Amino acid sequence: MSTVLIAIISILLLSRILQRLMSIPLPIGIMSLTLITYTLIPEHINISAGENFDSIVYLLLPLILLPDAINFKLSDLKKHGIAIFYLSFVSVILSIIIGIALNYTGFVEYSFTVGMLICLFAMVLATDAVSVSSIFSQFKLPHSLKILTEGESLFNDATAVIAFFFVGLPLINGIEITPISVSLVLVKVVVVSSLIGFMVGYAAKSVLKWLHTVTDEFIIVILTAYLSFGIAELHAIHVSGILSLIVAVMTLRFYINKQVKSFSNEESIIYDEALKVPTSKADKIITTQARLDENLQIISFFALFANAVLFFTLAEIIEFEKMMTYSKEIITLFLVTTIIRALMMLKFSFISKASSKIQNVNYRWWSILTFAGIKGGLSMIMVHALPDTFIYKEMFTQVVMGVILLSIFVYAFSLLFIIKRYEKDFLEDIKQETH
Repeated sequence: MSTVLIAIISILLLSRILQRLMSIPLPIGIMSLTLITYTLIPEHINISAGENFDSIVYLLLPLILLPDAINFKLSDLKKHGIAIFYLSFVSVILSIIIGIALNYTGFVEYSFTVGMLICLFAMVLATDAVSVSSIFSQFKLPHSLKILTEGESLFNDATAVIAFFFVGLPLINGIEITPISVSLVLVKVVVVSSLIGFMVGYAAKSVLKWLHTVTDEFIIVILTAYLSFGIAELHAIHVSGILSLIVAVMTLRFYINKQVKSFSNEESIIYDEALKVPTSKADKIITTQARLDENLQIISFFALFANAVLFFTLAEIIEFEKMMTYSKEIITLFLVTTIIRALMMLKFSFISKASSKIQNVNYRWWSILTFAGIKGGLSMIMVHALPDTFIYKEMFTQVVMGVILLSIFVYAFSLLFIIKRYEKDFLEDIKQETH
């Protein structure tokens, strides 16, 4: 196991170096180096990911989502709420509907039911927030553009999970679904998930008042993410762990921001120097700006490590021979979903130009939003959740895996090209945004 850990840390370090020196996107660096490592010394770094993949991803997912959730401010959600709702909910639902309608052009030889198609498109529409954020971190981009892409990535996952687990899977299992039942389930999932998230986040805020070190606060933040996710995913409750996590962490961050703003920098320094003998006022403090900044850096590192582990396990379960059997289906689905996403983002661009309540999206922003749909481990969690008796499970597994790989390489390089091509234009966008 120590060999595996050394390999993961080394791959992460080399990927960071490649990103720094050659601007190679981090997901591509990690995936490429991992595949090369498995090709050269597979016997020394086997972690039996195939047997434990679901458990590994469930263990890593809250940590991977945490940085984007904790950095996503309520003020940004209020400002761009309508846009994010369209990107992460309306466009996903419309994309699934369009995908079902196009079934007879791309998969005419298969007897796919509506439930199967909902599951298939939900899996390939779920995005990976960390991959996009790691690419954006290399460049100066407009804040609003980052908010739109990161917000879409976060809430898009919740929509895809709801469509998969609460609509697609029941249909596959022969459970009758009606528009009314779907609406009731949607309301239940959103309300219960949000309620769990708020309660966990508020409890975490209360506990933070009793802790006054970076380590303690880091533990509370991590526990907030995992506790909200875990409670929501309990079999007896069975709602969206992702949505619950987002609400919990955003609730905690809201109270932190509220307190930090009311607590002057001078008071913060005095308090940090007098931790051993806190005053009555200090006892009511959740955290200080300095400790918050330090915690955000620590969280980013752990999320980066978790992402490296995820790609490492993903590379181990790739079976290229089986994947090539479905090469036509992989390419077809990848092209179809890319075109659908481009059309959804183009429609959003038109809507943004017609509405004063939505951030104006020009062609540069449209292209970024189109290729920000990189897939990740969540898609594999869903494909592994398909029943073993499902006739197309192996096909769906290989097709989804192929789409994930194509999105990592094609989308990431496309984002890199677009950002570099219009780097000066994006700087102008930043100036206009500032004014």
